[in-house]
Amino acid sequence: MTRLTCLMTLALLATACTEGTGTDPDDPDNTAGESTYEPVEGTTNLTNCSGTIASDAPSFFTEFWACADISNASGGVQVSTDGLPPHQSAYYATDHENYVAFDTRGGTHRVNPNTLGSQNISFTFPDDPTPKGITITDAIVDNEMMTSDEEYSGGPVGIALNGVSIFAAMAAPGDDLWEEQYTFDLYEGHPAGTTYHYHFETPGPLEVLQHKGWSTSSTPGQGDVELYGLMCDGTVVLGCTELDGSAPDDGDFDAQNGHLHDIDDGSTTHFENRYHTHVCPDEWPDYPFFPEIAYYQTTTCR
Repeated sequence: MTRLTCLMTLALLATACTEGTGTDPDDPDNTAGESTYEPVEGTTNLTNCSGTIASDAPSFFTEFWACADISNASGGVQVSTDGLPPHQSAYYATDHENYVAFDTRGGTHRVNPNTLGSQNISFTFPDDPTPKGITITDAIVDNEMMTSDEEYSGGPVGIALNGVSIFAAMAAPGDDLWEEQYTFDLYEGHPAGTTYHYHFETPGPLEVLQHKGWSTSSTPGQGDVELYGLMCDGTVVLGCTELDGSAPDDGDFDAQNGHLHDIDDGSTTHFENRYHTHVCPDEWPDYPFFPEIAYYQTTTCR
């Protein structure tokens, strides 16, 4: 497998927080730290994107999320979003304030023909997901759609911290995900139809962590803490770190860099013995994507 050409210099691009969040990075009582996020003036970004996070939502959501409506629901937490990226993209309409010309990155990348648009995406992430009792091996992790009963469906199957859709690590039949990456914008996203989404590491969600003071960098692989979002079955997607900033122990990784243990930020345990995956091509290049196989029962997935 070839090394992905993912990371860009993105400090000049947009993003970081939302209305209704439980943590204000400019508040001196914010134990996470100070924000170093600098949005692009005149754009829709993390400081002005729409979304309200209920004050009684679990701390995982009040501390780490933005640009979505989040509230408690029966058996879990409901997250609803319009899916619009709170950062610049070549896939916005040319008259949108967040439009920027497509960067071919020296000729390696090409624009796809779609234009992103508003969506109506909602998942209830389960408080206590039920494991399917499977072992995730190389035999079922192939980045191809409709080759396993255990894989996620196509389309949105998760939500990133900034309200953008997460797609599983699969391309539509006839396409090749390893080739699709060359249509990604500078935030490593692109639209399927009008649904903008991410498949792997991206600065977008990491800018939320930067804005909220959890990290000083939104460059994948350089963050103090790297968290991307949640899959619809309850799987947590992290980057090159655990949630407390420590280096993951890859000794028990499965074929999509997943393992189980408590997930805490150094002071609060947000999930007990929760399955989660790590997306970090610099460290684990053989599997650089978000998960393909659902570890838990997918009754909450659409």
